[in-house]
Amino acid sequence: MSGPAILKLSAWGARILSEKNYQFTIFVNWLNDLDADDTEKTLKDLKQEHAKKAVSKKSPFDFPNRLWESLVLASNISEETKWADLSKIQLQNLTNQLTNSSFQVNGKSTFKEEFVTAGGIDLKEINFKNMESKLHKNLYFCWRNFEYRRCNGGFNFQNAWTNGFILANAL
Repeated sequence: MSGPAILKLSAWGARILSEKNYQFTIFVNWLNDLDADDTEKTLKDLKQEHAKKAVSKKSPFDFPNRLWESLVLASNISEETKWADLSKIQLQNLTNQLTNSSFQVNGKSTFKEEFVTAGGIDLKEINFKNMESKLHKNLYFCWRNFEYRRCNGGFNFQNAWTNGFILANAL
């Protein structure tokens, strides 16, 4: 798994993930507001409405097609299976995949790099006009020392350049 959602999860749970040595199971409800009962009812309605169509070909939800295909295959439903041919077990499997998918996390990315920032000096303790500590005179800090919780990216570059410029001018 990757992308903005995983990076945000990493930012919010950085300390917990580290304590778990990046070994845990993550559970995902892809439908957010629907529970298993409502999802199963929706799938049964789709089975009636789209009886002759292949389940895997088009997501009835607002999912990318590759995600939908992956969830269908994980439910033990072949690519050719039509909605009308879904068994009760396959409907239950698909319901479970949509509302309670589980994924085992075994470590960091292949690059073994951190992509989130967590921890550091409380922002209330910094004078951002000159990057000086409010607690200790003549002690200055750069952006990597601050308590930010966010994903790395373009914002970090801008933050680094701006903080560096302010700090250099102050010194």
